[in-house]
Amino acid sequence: MKPKATFVSTLALLVLATALACAQQAPAKKKAAAAPAGKHYTLPATKENVQWGWLDVNEKPKLTVNSGDTVSIETWYHALDQLKPKPTDHTIEGPPMDKIAGWRKENDGGGPHSVTGPIYVNGAEPGDTLEIRILKIVPKEYGQNFNLPGKQFPTGLLPKEFPEGFVRYYKFDLAKMTTEFKPGIVLDLKPFPGIVAVGVDPNEPKEKAGPPIKDDKGRTSTLRPWKNGSNMDLNELQAGSTLYVPVFNKGGLIWIGDAHCRQGNGEVNLEAIECAYKEIEIQPIVRKDLKIEWPQAETKDYWIFTGFDEDLAEAMKIAVRNTIDWLSTQKMVPMDRYEAYALASITADCRVTQMVDIRKGVHCMVPKSIFVKHAKMAASKP
Repeated sequence: MKPKATFVSTLALLVLATALACAQQAPAKKKAAAAPAGKHYTLPATKENVQWGWLDVNEKPKLTVNSGDTVSIETWYHALDQLKPKPTDHTIEGPPMDKIAGWRKENDGGGPHSVTGPIYVNGAEPGDTLEIRILKIVPKEYGQNFNLPGKQFPTGLLPKEFPEGFVRYYKFDLAKMTTEFKPGIVLDLKPFPGIVAVGVDPNEPKEKAGPPIKDDKGRTSTLRPWKNGSNMDLNELQAGSTLYVPVFNKGGLIWIGDAHCRQGNGEVNLEAIECAYKEIEIQPIVRKDLKIEWPQAETKDYWIFTGFDEDLAEAMKIAVRNTIDWLSTQKMVPMDRYEAYALASITADCRVTQMVDIRKGVHCMVPKSIFVKHAKMAASKP
């Protein structure tokens, strides 16, 4: 009888263990099944959905989404699509310089930018961070670059040396993602949004240079970058990258615009190859667990930290401090601020983002490859 009793006891234990295992797995399965897939939305560029050069936190949102939803956004060319290139039989043409200069005067104090939005993200509250993943960018067929006449406008890096205006229009080969600058020079396209903005910082300091930041309606000009992002002109924000930006207003309020298709760091003559997008697909995610003061970005290869100020040296200091703050608080390889300062000096590539948006920009890029465990984990992913 003893072997039989042992067998029965063993069988009972196996049944109990199986029941416990199933009970432990059940909540996880239920949770996964209950997690709804994010919805996808489309926000077209229309007169109702696009603003010309101003961000207004009191404007009614054009779309309301949940954290994790995706949105395909259309953008327009500058000045509410008035600066739209058109093909002719042999070339690409667009508005002449006198028209462009007239539009700049017409919207005095505001940016030339057409921005689509705002998008309200449920659950986003002041003090949170919005993680904005840039999933896809599909440009429209044409672009342009200009410098305004330096004799009329103190814009661009060298306005006195270029008193006359210059504009050129480009047709894109979207299959090859290239365009011809002129015969003998072909440029590969690297599209990114010059403006990714959330609702403005109520404590944004007054202007140190240039026209007033706000107009008499209380709207904020898109000319300057700041803690809410806006006119950063950060050319690393291409498809596959992620922007982290602090939230200052309920719902976050996201605008996208100032579409660029190719830009060098500095953006020295005033513009990139400015374009428009058939679609830029983003995924906003509300982060309650992440508290930041300045925009940060991430690509496959780098963590990126920004700084903006009218003084380039001060912008550099802000970007470097943000880099040190991150390095000294990350958990992969703990380090103190002195070590972080040293590592930033040794490895962080600090670049001039742009010189022409009144507030100048610097971004410091920390290579992910220096963190050995992170690099191994990334290499093991399919």
